[in-house]
Amino acid sequence: MTSVVRCWIKNLEHMREDTQNVSIIAVIIVKSQPRFFDGDEQQRGVLNMTLRDSVKDTINCTIWGTRESIMSTNENFRCGQVVNVVGARISQEDASVYRPKTSSSYVMILSDARGKIMQYIGTGENFSRLLHIPLKPQGLMLSLMDVNSRGELVSAEFVDLMVIVRMIRPLREIKTRMGKITHCREIIVMDRTFPGMLLTFWGKDDNERIDQWKPLETCLHLYDVKSDYSTYYRSVILTYCSRTVILDAVRGPEVDDLREFAANVPPIERFSFECNDLPCPDEIRNVMTIQQIQDRAEGYLMGNEEQFTAVIYATVVFDLDASNRRIVTERCPVCKQIVEGGCPEANCASVQFQMEATQRNLVAFEIFMSLTDHTGSLPYCRLMSSAAEKLLEMSPEDFLKLPPEQRTQLKWQTILERCTVKVVVRKKSIYRPRMWIGIVECSVAAPEDVIRSIKVY
Repeated sequence: MTSVVRCWIKNLEHMREDTQNVSIIAVIIVKSQPRFFDGDEQQRGVLNMTLRDSVKDTINCTIWGTRESIMSTNENFRCGQVVNVVGARISQEDASVYRPKTSSSYVMILSDARGKIMQYIGTGENFSRLLHIPLKPQGLMLSLMDVNSRGELVSAEFVDLMVIVRMIRPLREIKTRMGKITHCREIIVMDRTFPGMLLTFWGKDDNERIDQWKPLETCLHLYDVKSDYSTYYRSVILTYCSRTVILDAVRGPEVDDLREFAANVPPIERFSFECNDLPCPDEIRNVMTIQQIQDRAEGYLMGNEEQFTAVIYATVVFDLDASNRRIVTERCPVCKQIVEGGCPEANCASVQFQMEATQRNLVAFEIFMSLTDHTGSLPYCRLMSSAAEKLLEMSPEDFLKLPPEQRTQLKWQTILERCTVKVVVRKKSIYRPRMWIGIVECSVAAPEDVIRSIKVY
């Protein structure tokens, strides 16, 4: 009869199959979303964690319990926390595709009746430092270009990457086809080889952690992140799943080099009414109808280009006298947030202090237009601030001085008139969840130009 060993395991590498009632100290590097199911008498649940106690040793830990105990454990423990696992049962790992791969061939099991996990009382510095050390050698990690180069051939492949956060989108609430409410968080990641790839998180468990990340500063080591080709975005995307491990505090020369590279990368369309990289209006000559624009941007005429330009002969609708939205905004020149006077951000204030008084804030028109012709409509088109100044024949500062009745008169000089509108169309992508249309020039059209140039389709 095989004897049962009850002991304190100093390190995971000493784990044996006959070892029971195991106690270890380790740091949490992964925590899954809890799952619940109906038991015989009450609802029960399960929570999975991945623990690390040395540079090379990791193990999965499965916690079973009532709904209340699992919810409590989920709320009290987070990634990066040093914990003390006491009295765990050891079982052979079943190579599950739903848990991260670990160095150990075993899994630790806790339940209400056996074993417990608690916060480690002590400094835990030897374990916390493991968060700064990658799980695998840097040379084994792929680049985003390597992943993207496979294009449509990519199908549920798991890859290891070192990337930096480029943009973070807010948490979204989504209703599924079955009527269930779920949540989604999307970020854009990049490296030296590729400017941006979408990384999606489902659920809210990682929301607090993502809020701590900083664009163009936070470097992520992604292990077994899922890659797929998206027909919606027409590009390869990444998804955080139950077997993915993310380290966001790794240190080393490779991380420093990537941060230095990212420091020179411009932000993504943070100020959509003031774009300096749009084509000159004089260069836009291709006449199109609204239906042709929609077909080329999202329909059967869709090509591989990211943006295109067009001249539209359309009636325009916009507001200049609305009381429920801003027509003119004042933004911080550093962070581009709407401000009233000085920016509250400390970093912005120090930069603004060195600027001349006339440069401290950006004042610009922010006007949305709806365009309509005989083939359809395009709502929420952005009238670029320079185009708005030309159309209204005044600066934003002068506009703010106008009384409401004069603003209304100014609006009716153009509204519902057939205009020559020159637009830049940017297709939806990982950077833009929907089509973006910027108006770089708008003027009332001469009837003879409309008759000569307007298209049937």
